[in-house]
This record gives sequence, structure tokens and C-alpha cells, in this order.
Amino acid sequence: MNILHRRFVRQTAAGLIAAAMAVSACAEGIVPVHAEVSAIQDSSKAIYFDGSFELELAPEVKEVLERGVPLNFNLEVEIFKNRWYWFDREISKVTERIRLSYNPLTRQYRVSLGGMTQNFDNLDQAIFFMTTISKLYVAPYRDINSDDYEVRARFYLDTERLPKPFQVTLKKDDGWNLDSGWFDVTIVPAKE
Repeated sequence: MNILHRRFVRQTAAGLIAAAMAVSACAEGIVPVHAEVSAIQDSSKAIYFDGSFELELAPEVKEVLERGVPLNFNLEVEIFKNRWYWFDREISKVTERIRLSYNPLTRQYRVSLGGMTQNFDNLDQAIFFMTTISKLYVAPYRDINSDDYEVRARFYLDTERLPKPFQVTLKKDDGWNLDSGWFDVTIVPAKE
């Protein structure tokens, strides 16, 4: 019994350590908190994306940002019409580019989003602003529902837009793998 008890304790401890390592590995990255697509039939008559994400930058990424290297993020939203007889048909694909930069002289963070630029005094405010997306135009109006359509989105750091020296030495496991991965988006029925 004593040997079985020790083996059980060792296996349990190993499992807890592995779980703790997995949780700490997931601490840095992008996690979707809320995401929905809604068709609005007012004067604009369009389909819009609303979403929010949690973004945690690794210390290495923060250091590079604070040295003046801008970080470029992409938000991609795709709408597909389900078809039973063939592949799903892509209705719309939108990519919104978001740029986060830091100016060491003024000690301000700058977020460029859709032709608009805004400055912030601290990184948390800048990240909150860039990860809260409201009324992003996705497609012209059509009556979409969850039975006939699928919507998916992805928010990620575009490492190909980093300076070339960073791309050569970049390791995905060093905190640079900031990617939410593709996730399903809730479809809200049409509003008038």
C-alpha cells in the first residue's frame, strides 16, 4: 500500500505541475471574450462585427515595443454560406489592420486603427482600445441566420510585418505567438 500511495502522490504532483505549466503558457496571448455579427437594416444596411479580446504581451514583446518597434495586428472576419451540395461559399472576408507603437520621446503609445490614430499614456489603455472592436463593417446587408451561415474570426500579431532582423530570430515559443486562432462568432438576428 505504501508503494501505491507514493506512486499516486508522484503522479498527482506531476499532473499538477503539468497543469500549472500549461496555465502559465496560456497567460500570454490573445483570448476572445465576446464576438458577434449583426445585420442592421437601418440607413446603413450592413453587417457589422462587434468583439472584445484579452491581450497579454510577453515581457520580450513589451521590451521590443518600448524600444520603438511597432507591432502590427490583424483582425480577420469571414462569413460563409453553408451549402450541403458543395463547399461552403465565402460571402465576405474583411481584414482590419491595427498598429500599436510607442514613442520613447513623448512616452506615449499610439494605436492606428482604420485610418484613425489615438495616443495613450499607458500600455493598458492602448491595448484596451485596440482589442475592443465596435461596428466593424463586414458586408452589405443580407438576412443572415445561424442555420444558413457561419461566421468566424481571428485576431493575431502579424509577425511578417516586423523588421527583417526580428523575423530571422523570431521563435514562436518566446511570447511572439500572439494568435487567437479561428473561432466561431455568434450571429445576432437582423435588427430594424
